[in-house]
Amino acid sequence: MDVVCRKYSCIYNDKAKCSRKNLQVDEKADCKNLDIDNEKIVEDVSLDMFSHEPDVAPYHHCKTMNINCSSDKCIFNKNGECYSNGIFVGSEKVQAPCNSYVPR
Repeated sequence: MDVVCRKYSCIYNDKAKCSRKNLQVDEKADCKNLDIDNEKIVEDVSLDMFSHEPDVAPYHHCKTMNINCSSDKCIFNKNGECYSNGIFVGSEKVQAPCNSYVPR
């Protein structure tokens, strides 16, 4: 499973990839493991995104990552676990929504 995360200020974010081994998604489809580091330097790739390729982590197929999901209304939730091939965690002001959420 690959987890792409746009919440760059989270301590687990490693160049848009989540470095946690266990992830919890709540009933509202938001990441519950968000741990913001206000001192973390976040690169603004928009300044030179057309002059060179941004520095992102490579695809990580992590068979050991467990994603527990409390959103019973998502089609990928089976008995409290996410069975999607990968998830995309977005970046909002406060929350970090699971943008792979698909209602039943």
